[in-house]
Amino acid sequence: MQDTRDRIRCIVCEEERVKGIRVLDEFICETCEKEIVNTEVEDQKYPHFVLQLRNIWLNSQRRGL
Repeated sequence: MQDTRDRIRCIVCEEERVKGIRVLDEFICETCEKEIVNTEVEDQKYPHFVLQLRNIWLNSQRRGL
């Protein structure tokens, strides 16, 4: 069983998860990563993903990464 300390908040869904990737010091859970990769530009979710990925970039600029 995973320890709750191993969980990290996903910047896309804001849920605490264990598996995922780090992009510019932010965390994207495995579920959101797969959904982002498989989302078509015409999908209603697409603008949300673009906004969240933009936030990752903006946060990195603020931190000087």
